[in-house]
Formats: sequence, C-alpha cells, structure tokens
Amino acid sequence: MSPEEAEGQGQLEELRTALRHVLPPGVSASIRLSTGRTVYVTVGDISRTGACVIRRGSLEVVANEAVLLDISDYEQHQNISLAARVQWVNTRSYNTLVGLVFTEGPLLPGTMLDQYFDQTLKARGSVEG
Repeated sequence: MSPEEAEGQGQLEELRTALRHVLPPGVSASIRLSTGRTVYVTVGDISRTGACVIRRGSLEVVANEAVLLDISDYEQHQNISLAARVQWVNTRSYNTLVGLVFTEGPLLPGTMLDQYFDQTLKARGSVEG
C-alpha cells in the first residue's frame, strides 16, 4: 500500500457521520465472507449505519466485498445478521481493522442493538440533566 493509499484510508476512518457505540463484553461477532468462510471478530464500535470490526491476525477481505456481520448476545439470547460492504481495511500490529457499512441502510429501531444505542443516550441525558 502506498503512503497516499494509507493516508486515504485514515481519512475514511475519520469520515464517520453517525454516533458510534461500544458493545459490552459478552457480545460476540463473526463475519461470513463472500467465500462462505466464517471468522470470529471483535466489534470495535457500531452505529446505525456501520461498524468497525477487529480480527486478531490477518483477514483476507478487500474494499467493496459483501459480507454478513453476525452479532450475538448469549446472555440476552438474541442475535442479528446484518448485510454489509467492506468500506476499508487497515492492518495494525497483529490486528486487522475492517470498516463496514450496512448495505440495507441505517438500522431502524427494533433490533437487539437498540439496548446498546439507548444506553449511550441515557448516559448523555443524565450528564446534561
């Protein structure tokens, strides 16, 4: 990757237009690649429009590749599968960071993820109030 490409990817990461949320420990995730292979990842952060996932080691994905992000909360006995497109890929140390954008548009209220989005809003509301 050229320095210009690396700089461009850094700029893409900074062009987030939606509020990002961190999922609590115990929420697991995996990505189903276009090849059919499933790999386990950690959700770095998530919004209603996309997510940043982290894979320890390498992950063979490319920009614009279609993937399926599966998120499960075993304590709540809930899971969700989200069609996504790879926006960017960045390798740092032993980790691969992947920016995803949800292909079916922003997540509307009514998914298992609402509880995590709402917690952030409640915390902000209590600080202001």
